[in-house]
Amino acid sequence: MSRNPFRSNRPQQTSPHSVNQGNPADEAIINQAHAPYGSEAATAIAYCGLDAWFEGEEVEFRRFARLFRRLRN
Repeated sequence: MSRNPFRSNRPQQTSPHSVNQGNPADEAIINQAHAPYGSEAATAIAYCGLDAWFEGEEVEFRRFARLFRRLRN
């Protein structure tokens, strides 16, 4: 289990296509990342994505990759 504060403890979804874009939970994650990390929030989100990747959680990885792209643009 990850010690990452932005990671979900929910079971993984079976399809990456069922994750909604513009999800209010995504906005909450971005806001939570901005609070302690400020301008480095994109780096924190990238770390979360790497953590998900190394744990084999593809759905979470895709979610954080999408959030990272939003923060970098």
